[in-house]
This record gives sequence, C-alpha cells and structure tokens, in this order.
Amino acid sequence: MIYADENFYKETFLSGRKPVVRTGFTYYAREASKVIDRYTFDRLARVTEVPEDVGMCCCELAEQCFRTEKQKKEAGKTSEKVGTYSVTFASEADVIRNDMNEKRNIVMKWLSGTGLCYRGI
Repeated sequence: MIYADENFYKETFLSGRKPVVRTGFTYYAREASKVIDRYTFDRLARVTEVPEDVGMCCCELAEQCFRTEKQKKEAGKTSEKVGTYSVTFASEADVIRNDMNEKRNIVMKWLSGTGLCYRGI
C-alpha cells in the first residue's frame, strides 16, 4: 500500500512549496511506504484510513529516497567548491549509512507518538 499520492504530496505536504520530486513520485512513495511498513511492523495493513502523519512521513521519506538515488548517481560526491577547485567524495557505504540514519530520523519525527512504532505486544 502506498501511503501518499502525488496530489497529497503537492497540496498537503508541500503547502505551495516547490517540489523536490518532480517526476516519478509514485515510485519514491512506494519505496517510502516500504520503509514505513518496516518500522511499523506492517500495522498499517490493517488500517482502513491512513493517518495524515503517515502520509506526511511517506512524502518526506520519498524526498529522501530521491536525494539518495541522486547522490549515488553522482558517484558519492558530497560537496564541490569552485574557487580554488575542491571536490569531496563519500564511499557508497557512507551514503547508505547516512541514508538509513536519515530515514529512521524521519520515521521517528512523524510516527514516534502514534504507537505505530511500538515494539512490544
């Protein structure tokens, strides 16, 4: 199940701001929804109406997935300075580790108070 569509992303999440993901939002939202399912232990599969916080989380995670994919395509380039030319690269392991940490932070930001991430019985 995808927890946010492109209309929700543009109208509700962005609230008039410029979109980060201009094309292919459904692809990134699907990836984001899988991350949410992993952190919520698939509890949302039983929910008939998805809470707004879950949709907001899905949108922010979709943007993170987009940024990470873009960073991987740029061969791990983390920064570039033009005056007295300087380029900094990160290993793919660093990119993946940073992405995982950022995704966890996003999920906890939106869903920590909902009970969906509770690990107990």
